[in-house]
Amino acid sequence: MLDESDIEQARVFYDLLTQEATNLTSTIERLTTRRGVLRSTAQAQLFGRELDEVRRCLDQLRARFPEVGNPVD
Repeated sequence: MLDESDIEQARVFYDLLTQEATNLTSTIERLTTRRGVLRSTAQAQLFGRELDEVRRCLDQLRARFPEVGNPVD
């Protein structure tokens, strides 16, 4: 059985990770030109890897604490 304080802590962490995913997505979009070409491939790849890691952490939190939230696109 999960302790309510663990669930609340997971919610806070989930919210922080969700905000980070939003920030990374916005940054990647800003690095993309109107033609859909990345301005800085190396930098965009770094941000893309970070976004993948954030999403992986969100998935793990949802698996452990289903109460925390819904998938982020």
